[in-house]
Amino acid sequence: MSMNQDMGADHDNPPARDPDAGNPADDAERRAAEKYIGDLLARGEAVYEGEEPTPGTTHVVRREDDGRLTVRRLRFRG
Repeated sequence: MSMNQDMGADHDNPPARDPDAGNPADDAERRAAEKYIGDLLARGEAVYEGEEPTPGTTHVVRREDDGRLTVRRLRFRG
């Protein structure tokens, strides 16, 4: 058998992914976003939408309908 000969693997049809397993890249991006938002909140640089911003607030955090958190810059730190 030559090195290039197919060993029985089906290369045209990759194995099906578990839809509940998620994409590792998406998971890493989600974790990074959650850490960023958590750090902003811990430093007092962000408030949740609807809360009164303080003089040190630079970002507003909003929870989307699908549960994701998004960040909007309110102003630059002066």
